[in-house]
Amino acid sequence: INNCRNVVRQANTFFPDDPHHVMLKQRLAAETAAFIRALRNFLRGPTDDDILRSELYELVGAGHMTPATVEKGMAASNRPMFFLSAMSATLRKAEIDPMKAARVDASISVLVDLTGANERIFKSPIPLMYTRLLARFLSVFLVLMPLGLWQALGESWNHWATIPATFVISFFLFGIEEAGIQLEEPFSVLPIEAFCNGAIAAAADEMLAADGSKVFDEVPVV
Repeated sequence: INNCRNVVRQANTFFPDDPHHVMLKQRLAAETAAFIRALRNFLRGPTDDDILRSELYELVGAGHMTPATVEKGMAASNRPMFFLSAMSATLRKAEIDPMKAARVDASISVLVDLTGANERIFKSPIPLMYTRLLARFLSVFLVLMPLGLWQALGESWNHWATIPATFVISFFLFGIEEAGIQLEEPFSVLPIEAFCNGAIAAAADEMLAADGSKVFDEVPVV
């Protein structure tokens, strides 16, 4: 999240205020939003394709992206990297000091590294045999548990406490197993849409609007 914000912030800081560079600022912000949504799409899978396409065409409607870019991005085998490459291409068009361009490029490089980290998590789940072994062991353990509780709960009438005790223990142990399965691939339960739309895209739009208003150029009156 912070590196996406940094790309937009650095563009606002380093790019001049002429019409050409204002357009590049807006395009870079749009491509940053497209990148993070493409990364969400990668983590969510094909069911997210229609949502991604509609979001990208919203950027086309705003004049920050071309339909050809959207279609090529949707056809790319690695959509997040496609939009990171688009960000680099936009940066290359900016006529700024090479040192400043290197600062922005460093932020984009961090996004490349983070994309690779997400890909490793997504493509490297715990082997299925481990999950099955745990489920089978837990099932056998819980089936035999009443035998272990029978003597310990013998003071209750007709050992009746064995039933609710087994149910409660089973509920929590199966809950721990399910939590472990979710931790193998957390992206399906994380609020990624809130990260994309609120924490990144909305923040980028706000930074662009603040920079365009020239409010930071005003001098306080003493």
